[in-house]
Amino acid sequence: MAVDAEPVAKNEKTDGRKQRSVRSRDQIKTSIVALIRAGDYSPRAIDISEHSGLSMRTVFRHIDDMESLMREIAGDLRKEMLPRFLQPYITSDWRAQLDEQITRRAQIWEYVLPIRLSGSLRRFRSKFLLEEYQQVGELERASLSSLLPECISGDEVLFGALNEAMGVGCWINLRIDRGLSPDAAEAVVRRTVDALIASAS
Repeated sequence: MAVDAEPVAKNEKTDGRKQRSVRSRDQIKTSIVALIRAGDYSPRAIDISEHSGLSMRTVFRHIDDMESLMREIAGDLRKEMLPRFLQPYITSDWRAQLDEQITRRAQIWEYVLPIRLSGSLRRFRSKFLLEEYQQVGELERASLSSLLPECISGDEVLFGALNEAMGVGCWINLRIDRGLSPDAAEAVVRRTVDALIASAS
């Protein structure tokens, strides 16, 4: 039985267009992230075009739906960071694990800092990004609560102060608003946490 070549050719042509579209979208996402990490927290289409090597027409076709692009970028970042956030602790007692988590958070917050700042510019215009912020907040609280003894996690004010000191919002304030280096910012977080823990004794 003869195979109708025309539908096959049309399917191959359609698949080729889809693959090119996916590649272009990936290039655009990569360029957006690279530009943000370089300090351009709200990249323009012309900058994305120049960085990616794609035409303005192609870029505009994709960034016309910036919400979904940012959703994909945030999703990619979450997949990359979540295993680092949830990796097993080396130590066994909660105080040492708290120290580990401070180090871990400092490294993660520093890595996501540019993307987080870019998202801050958009989050009140984006339901998704606002929900993303809330999800990160829930992860912060859950990961901290899981390792603290009840006498600390059960103290609503103390727990809230610890979570705030170790949170990404505090990290942004120390790094950007206060202009501290990553090491200096981590030292401030550690001193604050130590003082709060000591206040519970």
